[in-house]
Amino acid sequence: MEQAEREKNRELFHKLLSLAGQEKYNDDYLQALIEFWQFLPENEVDGDIFYAKYALYHKNYTVAYEYGHKAYAKRKINLELWRVLRDASYALGKMEEALLYAGFADKIYKEPVQLDIPRDRLQRALDTFSLAMGRGNFAPVAVARMRLTDKGMEENYALFAGEFLPEEGGGKEEYRLFSAAYAEQEMINQKGRLLSYIKDIPEIACICGADFVFDLLKVADKGNTCHIPVGEDNVLVGLVGRTESQQVEFHNKHEETADFLGKWATSFFRLRENTEIKSNDGVLCTPPIVLRHDRKRCKVVLNILLDALSWKAVQDEDYTLVPHILKFFKKGIIFNHAYSVSEYTFPSVATIETSLYPYHSQIFNEKASHALNREHKSLSERLHEQGYYCVNIMGDGTGVYTGIMRGFDRLIVNAYDCRVYQGVERTLHHLEAFRDTDQFIFLHTADTHPWAAHTYQLPITTQTAFELEERSIKKEKKKASVYLPNRPIYHHWNKQGIKDSDAALAKLFAYLEENYTDDEYLVTLYSDHGVAIYDAQNYILSRYQTGTAFMMRGRNVPQVGFVDELASVLDIYPSLAKCLGFPAENIDGNLPEVLGGKQRDYTVSMSMFPGIPHMLCIRNKEYECHVMFAEILDEDGREDLSEAKIRICHRDTDDEVHDEKLEAYFWEILHQVTRSVDNYGTQWPEMRAARPEWFDEREPDKKGLENLDVWGATGL
Repeated sequence: MEQAEREKNRELFHKLLSLAGQEKYNDDYLQALIEFWQFLPENEVDGDIFYAKYALYHKNYTVAYEYGHKAYAKRKINLELWRVLRDASYALGKMEEALLYAGFADKIYKEPVQLDIPRDRLQRALDTFSLAMGRGNFAPVAVARMRLTDKGMEENYALFAGEFLPEEGGGKEEYRLFSAAYAEQEMINQKGRLLSYIKDIPEIACICGADFVFDLLKVADKGNTCHIPVGEDNVLVGLVGRTESQQVEFHNKHEETADFLGKWATSFFRLRENTEIKSNDGVLCTPPIVLRHDRKRCKVVLNILLDALSWKAVQDEDYTLVPHILKFFKKGIIFNHAYSVSEYTFPSVATIETSLYPYHSQIFNEKASHALNREHKSLSERLHEQGYYCVNIMGDGTGVYTGIMRGFDRLIVNAYDCRVYQGVERTLHHLEAFRDTDQFIFLHTADTHPWAAHTYQLPITTQTAFELEERSIKKEKKKASVYLPNRPIYHHWNKQGIKDSDAALAKLFAYLEENYTDDEYLVTLYSDHGVAIYDAQNYILSRYQTGTAFMMRGRNVPQVGFVDELASVLDIYPSLAKCLGFPAENIDGNLPEVLGGKQRDYTVSMSMFPGIPHMLCIRNKEYECHVMFAEILDEDGREDLSEAKIRICHRDTDDEVHDEKLEAYFWEILHQVTRSVDNYGTQWPEMRAARPEWFDEREPDKKGLENLDVWGATGL
């Protein structure tokens, strides 16, 4: 876009701002709005917000709500939009929804909440408010659990436990996620009792329950009696205990039995005929799990996410760290040039599960807990629709609040200690327990993910391998994992995790080969990002940081071994869709040529982290283009992209390349993939004013890239 066009767009935007500030919502306002709407197609969302403000002023709350939601579908974070939706929702009697948007505004911009909520709707509203005031990851942690006390409204760290999890949209489904305690082969009440003790202790909640393992299970509150219909096939049902040693009775035509449930613990029962389940303490029951296989489905679909596994680091070691992984997937496909879209887990998992770039899913800001649009179907939703019993057998709670994981029937989660050997054991038990139905299992492990040694316990093998000086953190500043330095202790830790993962997965792969044919399963192993610890100079979109694993074996997967075509984690979704026969519509991913699609021309990795400049790395077969923009990315995932610096280099040698045709080629791609990030010279002033540490008073075209210290930190 030419600078003059950008300036004109800014003028039109500020004209509307001025009229709105004077409350001149008249014909002049509408004329200015029409001109703004028509000037650029990218003005659609801001135009919808301005029109919603117009309708709200004239008390046309239905229209304000309608246009507010049109904007919200494409841009989840915007202070002015939240205000409009808050006020329109409240005027229409949608109290919980009003409090959701009020909570968003309070959480991100410290906008005071001033809404009167009827007492009979207060508890549900406060749960929704707690969701809005929280973060998008580490469910079921509540960063700000809202409660009405004798002292007034109070907030504090807490855990959602022994209750249904709040969700955007009000949780209208009969079966919703209930936050319970994971208990397996132990005293039936002890974990539930422990959870009841710690759930409201802020010091415990703020460290994610000290890695307490939660069992998030979709159940319905059936009152004291639940009728389970059973057809030709037996079914399984899961029950969650409400109280300690809760007695539950089962009645059918041929028998009357009883059993005990542990407090907030899950127990499964096999039923062979219509059964009535009773308990004086109430019945929390899953939908029936029909024990039947369908030839159209695989018996097992297994997705394995090895968090932060850098495939470039594996290649540097000539694959010697992963002999069992290599042996198994050589009978399928192994992409040797796959890349993540994002540099860390929160946005990357969303990208994998939806096949959407972060600016399309709007899941990029971990401080926000808004949910994915319902029209976007996640992988788990697609598989659930096909009839699979869907379980996240191990994970960190990412994606629960944001709707990324809403297709799962069960999620067993804890924040950090997600060890692969435990996940494999759970998976093997689950395959046995539910062998009579078709299963989708998602195993998310973290052995391969290093964190700063200041706060994370090193593996014992790493602790004992180094002298004091080599291990010392005296000269190392505490940093996020994407900025960890290149040090031997981190190399050792990372390689130990890779070897541990390979060894543990060998047992799982052997079980699959012994119990199923290749056509009866589909296994996909991948990583969400890599690590920065092998780079000589830190660059968060480097080949070490974004070079990921991606491999498949099983139904409809050709046995070709290594594949040299470019791939992105975006392509996992359409690849599963092709192999399993579900739709893959309105996505950003590409079906690889090896699976019947076409080769990618390029991959895009990006950092959309509010508070630092937007960065991209575009790679084709020969070159990669590093891009950084001058301004800071705002909370809404937008910034003025009028000034940028690019560096083009050979992928193999890192030698810089200066070629006008090549620059034009990458600039064309760049314009395509940044349209939703560029604010085209517009930004809502109150949002900008709320972040003085990010923005100064100079215009974007006068900031100057040479003044950005972050350039040196990224190696561009």
